[in-house]
Amino acid sequence: MPVLVFAHWMNLPLDEVERLERWGRQYNIATQTGDAVSTKEASDALYARARGLMEERKIRPLDTKVDAVSALLATRVDGEPLPEELIIGTIRQVLVIGVIAPMVMIGSICVHLGRDRELQDRLRRDPSLIPAAIAEFLRLYTPYRGFARTAVCDITVHGRTIPAGEPIALNYASANRDEDVFEDPGTFRLHRPNISASIAFGRGPHTCPGAGLAELELAVALEELLARTKGFQVDGDIFPTRMPEIGALHVPLKFT
Repeated sequence: MPVLVFAHWMNLPLDEVERLERWGRQYNIATQTGDAVSTKEASDALYARARGLMEERKIRPLDTKVDAVSALLATRVDGEPLPEELIIGTIRQVLVIGVIAPMVMIGSICVHLGRDRELQDRLRRDPSLIPAAIAEFLRLYTPYRGFARTAVCDITVHGRTIPAGEPIALNYASANRDEDVFEDPGTFRLHRPNISASIAFGRGPHTCPGAGLAELELAVALEELLARTKGFQVDGDIFPTRMPEIGALHVPLKFT
């Protein structure tokens, strides 16, 4: 599903979906299993497709309002176009992050609901609760452990001064379970009054630009899963992700 969504969003021809899915799956599994050779092979293929897509849009640009690559090519900063390597890197990063993170989140949601039949049935009976459930699932099962950031000014947090220029490892998954922010943080609660405090999509200038699309994608996936089943439960060992993702990579389910 994530591959189809991003292929459509980036206006790729449908005959490329299978190839993109193969590369994305190979990259995901290779990074999770520590297969450096396979990781590089898939990464190089994704970079090559990103470069090819950029060259295609140079020759035949699409409407910048509906095509991300054309919009990047048309962007000017101080009158200058964006560096081509930056555009290629952005396209390639979207292909990876936009495919892997939703897959991990869908897996984590299936694990939770497979172990909580009451919540599963409640959402099946009342799909209007799904957006609120997605927000809480994102808080509980943030798909990325963290990212590196750099302090832009001196700041003191809990008595510890972080000087400007200091590299920082931000652990989003931990922050979203901070007991000083969220009451009973390890428990799933619909309609948390401060759910906006979740940083599953980052914050400030680093807020994920695809947050809206990701939420919609997860909501549709959950709606369809619940509508097409009467019930399901976890049936076997769950294969977890490794750094930098956090969640369920493979979830065996039994449908009832």
